[in-house]
Amino acid sequence: MENNFDVIIVGGGHNGLILGNYLAKADLKVLLFERRLEIGGGLSTEEVTLSGFLHNLHSYFHDTINIMPAYTDLELAQFNARYYQPPVQAGLILGDGRSLCFYESDKLDKTCESIARFSVKDAKTWREIVNNYGEFVSTVIVPGLYSPPSPPSVQMLAQEGSPEGMEWLRIGRMTPREVVDEWFENEHVKALVLHHLPIPRGILPDYAGVGAVVPLVISQAEHSQIALGGSHIAAHALWRALLRNGGEAKSLTHVKKILVEDGRAAGVETEDGHRYSAKVVVSTVDLKQTLLELVGEEKLDPGLLGKIKGFRLDEFSVFAVHMALREPPRFKTQEGYEDVNQAFRLAIGFETPDDFTALFSEIRRRKLPEKVALIASVPTLFDPSQAPKGFHTAFLWQLVPYHLDGESWDKIKEDYARHCVSKWQEYAPNLHQGNILKTTAVSPVDLEARISNMTEGGVFMGRMAFAQLEHFRPVPELSQFRTPLKGLYLAGACMHPGGGIIGGPAVIAADIILDDLKLPKWWERQ
Repeated sequence: MENNFDVIIVGGGHNGLILGNYLAKADLKVLLFERRLEIGGGLSTEEVTLSGFLHNLHSYFHDTINIMPAYTDLELAQFNARYYQPPVQAGLILGDGRSLCFYESDKLDKTCESIARFSVKDAKTWREIVNNYGEFVSTVIVPGLYSPPSPPSVQMLAQEGSPEGMEWLRIGRMTPREVVDEWFENEHVKALVLHHLPIPRGILPDYAGVGAVVPLVISQAEHSQIALGGSHIAAHALWRALLRNGGEAKSLTHVKKILVEDGRAAGVETEDGHRYSAKVVVSTVDLKQTLLELVGEEKLDPGLLGKIKGFRLDEFSVFAVHMALREPPRFKTQEGYEDVNQAFRLAIGFETPDDFTALFSEIRRRKLPEKVALIASVPTLFDPSQAPKGFHTAFLWQLVPYHLDGESWDKIKEDYARHCVSKWQEYAPNLHQGNILKTTAVSPVDLEARISNMTEGGVFMGRMAFAQLEHFRPVPELSQFRTPLKGLYLAGACMHPGGGIIGGPAVIAADIILDDLKLPKWWERQ
């Protein structure tokens, strides 16, 4: 055994880094392991096309920085984690040159004006939802993202006390598609709301029991921000904060086993044969890798083992194309609809809710989608430092299946990349070959190879369906972040509240671990 530690954390993504900081600031001796060279997990920015062109390979739309306790608790701005909130938050472009835009939160009137071009009734409804649910979301729902999930009966009792809570319970039994169909009349308004669900929330429009995500999206959709200098800057800030707070981190180190002695976690063994001891071991990697591989099936109760094996992975993956450009794409727009060219988040090909139905029908049949509908952005419009002066970067995400019937991602990805780019070109004719300096495609198979946590190319480490949320995430026996092995905890995106750069699993795990160690929580004294 080498160097006794208080806490060992497996996985150096944002949850591992946030947890390490919280525990190190509580005067615990913390060691974090990361198998990749650069710590940060999905907070990854690399020059994958040409030198000087920075591309955010995974996480990009950071829409919870305004509510994330870690950003202020750890004073990440002092470590150069700086953000910019684009005024035009999201834009849906139509084939006829019209567009629908959502603006930043203090420009509610502009959002409603844009919606009113398609439906005066929907603009009024949008304003009412923001006014009716804004305070409820900020005072009830957001704190729940950073608290251990309560049993369903407790949640229902808490929400029954107000009209907003009762309505939340009602729509929570519906699908998101059912909610937008009830609340809005215009198909394009519905589509742009639904566009915010798969990424970054992992939720599909037909998932039953998660309809309450719709008012959450409407309340939070105008808060999305870009990390200046690239998403990896946020990872670097967390890493520097960890060192400042006395923690240690080892990259290029793969943990192959969690050591168990007398029914409790005792440390870890790395691939090179070294062993490290600790009073507490925390895994931020996925559920099955942690308990089935690092711990071992033989150490688990058969009943729990069956539930872990039955934990469902993400239903879709992401195919990405990153581009180095001479100039940004410019949409064909009708007069007065030009703001879409400055939209942070772009919906291309998702014009109505039926477009989602068509796409996910193909994904569920493991077909390479003929329905091309994109989530896209041009980062250099908001942060010119991500490309050489005068040049630009852009990317598109096409939602796809990991498994393809009768085809191989390695063989088709270049052709499919050109096919996806051609879809964007239909709306922005200047995205021609003379403008594109170089492209790099990242398939679901590439995604899994880069970040082993993302099994089968799933970025949420487990399906965000009703049966795997809150008190049932990942399974009821593990929902409080403790495992049957004393001293072993879970703190990855497989835990409540799930994936995305939200930091909820880390903050909750820190709270629970310090409770179990009977140590004070420094953030409660601030």
